[in-house]
Amino acid sequence: MASMKHVHLFRRYLTIALTLFQSLISCLFNFPILIKIADSFLSLYFMVFCDLRPVTVDLDDGETTVHFWISGHRRISRPNLVMLHGYGGNSKWQFVHQVSDLSKSFNLFIPDLVFFGKSYTKNADRSVEIQARSIAGGLKKLGCDGRGRGRISVYSISYGGFVAYKMAEMWPEMMEKLVIVSSGVGFTQQEKTAEMTKHSAGLRGHFTRGLRRKYQQQLVLLRDRRDCCSKMLVPKTPMDLRMLVKISTNTGLVFVDWIPDFILSQFIAVMYEKNRQELLELAKNLLEREEAELHVISQKTLIIWGDKDKVFPLEHGYRLQRHLQNSRLEIIKETGHAVNVEAPTTLNNLITSFVLSV
Repeated sequence: MASMKHVHLFRRYLTIALTLFQSLISCLFNFPILIKIADSFLSLYFMVFCDLRPVTVDLDDGETTVHFWISGHRRISRPNLVMLHGYGGNSKWQFVHQVSDLSKSFNLFIPDLVFFGKSYTKNADRSVEIQARSIAGGLKKLGCDGRGRGRISVYSISYGGFVAYKMAEMWPEMMEKLVIVSSGVGFTQQEKTAEMTKHSAGLRGHFTRGLRRKYQQQLVLLRDRRDCCSKMLVPKTPMDLRMLVKISTNTGLVFVDWIPDFILSQFIAVMYEKNRQELLELAKNLLEREEAELHVISQKTLIIWGDKDKVFPLEHGYRLQRHLQNSRLEIIKETGHAVNVEAPTTLNNLITSFVLSV
């Protein structure tokens, strides 16, 4: 009898242990705990090694909240540098390769654009203008009002370039210098359509060859060019995320193909799921809106482009430089659209020398 009792007790404890183990595995694979941990370490890195601290600013409209990382100890001798990210995650993940070096030369202001990271608005507007107004409003609350030491220089990449250019146009007194990296500012509707067609066809072809069996059913969904580009900007599946990396880099970051799907799914859950609809609406507004004639801004401007950019071809960088007389173009060799990932040291050196030059 005692022996049977021990057997039943053992089975009970074994069942409990297996249930706990199953729950742990389910948590690791389904709940984005790994990316949450990585995101927390990034926050710690920003605070400890880059002397940055998180600040949340509520704007006067009563609808908008903008989250910033700002220098913990601002120095009068250093100029203010605002860093505006593109699609592809929040500001921490996009600028992790750059903040340590730049924090040694500048008072940094690094916002999450609205609907990215912790920034949010109840406003139904999804235009570039609402982004520009939100960032400018937050900066003014933080003392960057365009007067004296309150002037700023802005480094922007990709989608952030649209926002920065609009800020330069709307508040010229606030912005002293502008750095635009790989941004389609001034793209006509015809050019947008042409690029969307090229990317949708190219990506379908690439993934049909490379991952034809595993993702064949999902490839059928990429027939519409706008659907394809939206999936690129706001990935929903591991395949979508791999597409975004492939099109954004020259090297392709081959290791991404070897990262397990469940980890990529966790990254997508953390970066995109909370505001997925709003991010899609931002992308749709950017891709479909008719652009007016591009305003000629007065700020001294540095334009930086990767010569292998497949998102916005290098020719557009040349054209933007011709449009802005007070500008110069720097080309980084063997680099794609994601210059901040593929050539962060070269990019930092160009930004620093340009902003600090008299």
